[in-house]
Amino acid sequence: MTDDALDLLRDLVRQDTTSGSNAAQAAAQELATSYATAIAGVRVLQRSTTGRPWVLLGTGSGSGPLFVCHIDTVPVGSPDLWDRTPFSADTDEKYLHGRGSVDMKGGLVAALEALRNAAEAGADAQVLITSDEEIGCRGAAEAASSLELTPQIVVVPEATQNRVSLGHRGATWLRLAASGKAAHGSTPHLGRNAIQLLADRALGALDSFPLSTEDYLGKETVNVGTFEGGTATNIVPAAAVLTLDVRTVDGGAPAIAWASSLDPAISTEVDLDLPAVRTPRLPDALSDQVTAPAATYFTDASALAGSVAGAPIVIWGPGDPREMHAANEKLELKSWQEASRNYQELVLSAAR
Repeated sequence: MTDDALDLLRDLVRQDTTSGSNAAQAAAQELATSYATAIAGVRVLQRSTTGRPWVLLGTGSGSGPLFVCHIDTVPVGSPDLWDRTPFSADTDEKYLHGRGSVDMKGGLVAALEALRNAAEAGADAQVLITSDEEIGCRGAAEAASSLELTPQIVVVPEATQNRVSLGHRGATWLRLAASGKAAHGSTPHLGRNAIQLLADRALGALDSFPLSTEDYLGKETVNVGTFEGGTATNIVPAAAVLTLDVRTVDGGAPAIAWASSLDPAISTEVDLDLPAVRTPRLPDALSDQVTAPAATYFTDASALAGSVAGAPIVIWGPGDPREMHAANEKLELKSWQEASRNYQELVLSAAR
């Protein structure tokens, strides 16, 4: 790994690219693009002209490996939980510190190094940089509608400690809104409590939630993400909303049907419905690599699976997954260097 690559990674980590900030994400993408295209043979193939920013960089015909990387990060949270400034990009003998170092700017820079190396070797590779992955793969979904990709293999460089994961569950996010009737808190019998309605009919019914299992991806899960309602202690709440995060192995239809049948006074909106990703076997190009269980998180692969002409998709990247979204996020430099070597070897082997 070159000093220039480390400098780029530190520059990217110093930038606050929290999901939802299009301008900040576009600026970071431009920094990465300038670094990649400084090598002859790497060019911008396509990019977003409206909406959320994304850019496709590549060499050759597009039949080599495709690396799919997002530029956004989750919020820092309370700065008091951090031992260092969250965007410091400080380095020591073992780690690079800062929000986004693991998730997933380290993987992005390793992929860009492989792309530059491909250009120098006359090999074929592409890197797609997306935005707003953390809030539902929004940038990748917009890119998918404009892209026709024919890669040999798709690599998502999320943190797996450089072991190859063959997929992850999908995600269906549901918003359940209850309509009640307001009344004075001293006469609750004259109203209908929307909070109580959701608590009884939705939370109280979670034991009947339909959950499937897949041999590799594991069991589906459901999590109550938020619960909001009411305006004052002495008013019967006329409205309440809860959100559910369902991680699926067989699509979101059963979850949507369950929520839609709870009560006529409870409406259901689907905020996100991403399919699971599952590659049946280890691709030949990675036959010498160590495999990992299914990733617990979702990735941009869910939004792009229908746009890669059936190519195998793997999640394979540097860093410890436990560092993702955590305070004091840090990337082990040895792991990052190993990922860079892995990606460069993949690109060169694909060209042989």
